[in-house]
Amino acid sequence: MSKPEIASPSTPSLAEANTDEAAIRRARVDFAAVHRIVVHENLHEGTWNHLSCKLPGRPGHLLISPGRTHFSRVTASNLVAVTPDGRSVGGEGRLNASAWAIHAPIQRARPDIACALHVHPPFGTALASINGWTLDERGSQNAAIFYGNCAYFGYEGIVTEADEGERMAEALGDKRVLFLANHGVLVVGDTIAKTIRWLYQLERACMNEMLALQAGRKIHPIPVEAARYNADLSVSTVGGAGYLDGMKDVLDADGQDYAT
Repeated sequence: MSKPEIASPSTPSLAEANTDEAAIRRARVDFAAVHRIVVHENLHEGTWNHLSCKLPGRPGHLLISPGRTHFSRVTASNLVAVTPDGRSVGGEGRLNASAWAIHAPIQRARPDIACALHVHPPFGTALASINGWTLDERGSQNAAIFYGNCAYFGYEGIVTEADEGERMAEALGDKRVLFLANHGVLVVGDTIAKTIRWLYQLERACMNEMLALQAGRKIHPIPVEAARYNADLSVSTVGGAGYLDGMKDVLDADGQDYAT
């Protein structure tokens, strides 16, 4: 009697392969939507910024914003899939050198994150350009979401080399936010949905602080316990999909083609 064949454990079943493809498709659609949301909320500079997320079921692989493509034209199909050694293996767009130099080291250093968003939003960038400034993490409800979770990095010029990305990863440490002096912000999270929500809330916190400072009055601080509670709740909220799903509804109502 012949022995039954035993499938190699390294060979995924058809069901597993289909599951991976479905997860990759969802990631591409959600991540393309994030680019359109960044445009909708005016958090971008057209083609100058870049975002990344880990590719489900493909260890070490990333999806990265296509270089030279305006965020309003990013789609699920033109997002660039990149191997751990920096080779483009999927997507219709081209890989941006600065994007790889920043995102590859950060994604490697943080196995706990799924997504990293680097943009130059107006209020966050303006405040990060003030000498010695740090976010008042008890200055507003939005700011308290980042209580104990902000790091800072000095300006070194336009990033083109991975060693600067390594230093940025080191400065970020285990935090969720890295303010880049005179440059912009980097926000990381364990899901795409949470990360885009945090990016929006961070810019609102910076806007709130800027407006309060312009009033010329001292900001009334939120109690430490309340700030810590806000930060913990923001992390523990399952998925954090409410903001992303709501904004996708807005994009869909506008007839946007991000899912193509």
